[in-house]
Amino acid sequence: MKKHSCDMKLYWTTNIWPKWQIVIPKEIRDRLDLKTGDSLSVLLKWDKFIGLIRNNDLMELMEFIKQMENEKNNI
Repeated sequence: MKKHSCDMKLYWTTNIWPKWQIVIPKEIRDRLDLKTGDSLSVLLKWDKFIGLIRNNDLMELMEFIKQMENEKNNI
């Protein structure tokens, strides 16, 4: 069975505010180079895990996955 590693770390916590807003901590915004007006996609997994990814990065990731699948099918 293939082992999978997880490179996920908990850095900070945040709260959901009364208008359902979530603040992304400054250290994370800086590290990810997030800017005001950036468009993010919300990913939901198992009705328990929420992930955020910048839309441009999501499109790049989807293209990478598509290329990997194409290479796998051409072997």
